[in-house]
Amino acid sequence: MRDDFVARIHANGLNCPIPVPTILVEDVPSFGQYDDKTNIIRTSDWTLLNLQERAFFFHLAGPGAKEADVRAKFEQGAHGWIFIHELGHWRQACRNVSFSRDHYQVEYGADRISLAYWREVNPSVVGAMMPIFQNVLANAPNPVPVGEHVEAYFNKHYEELGPSPAYPWFQSRMNVAAYEEKPTPTFAQTLLNVPGD
Repeated sequence: MRDDFVARIHANGLNCPIPVPTILVEDVPSFGQYDDKTNIIRTSDWTLLNLQERAFFFHLAGPGAKEADVRAKFEQGAHGWIFIHELGHWRQACRNVSFSRDHYQVEYGADRISLAYWREVNPSVVGAMMPIFQNVLANAPNPVPVGEHVEAYFNKHYEELGPSPAYPWFQSRMNVAAYEEKPTPTFAQTLLNVPGD
């Protein structure tokens, strides 16, 4: 998947002064993370998940789901969507985006890249993931206090939000906003127009 992502960047006439990121498989609480200082993408594996993490995917799969169905949700979400999102952060590093400036725009930019990639490569992944994001927005409490702006709150509290249960709400909001963006950007356009530049 990483090599396909990089090949598509090159096919669009783009390159990167940073080497292709190394992949490290370990239990990652957020199921994926790109470190721009080490150029490493940390990703998880079903066999490494703790009981609470597995329970999260059982919840996503719905009542009565068999482990094979739940594992498929994990593979699609963590090894699909989140992994490409993290490669989006690598692409941002290629563009020398400051990861400490506007966290909301950096995350939104990686979500746009992931969405555009899957629209191009396998639209059924988009079809499976968007109802999950929409469901989170519809059913999870809005963590932003009344009177505060979403982006400003996210930027101010970014470090504490990352490992919190509120973080999926923000990511869901960003993914839904990217999905509703008109006109729909192509993968090449998201690579060239990186929020946070």
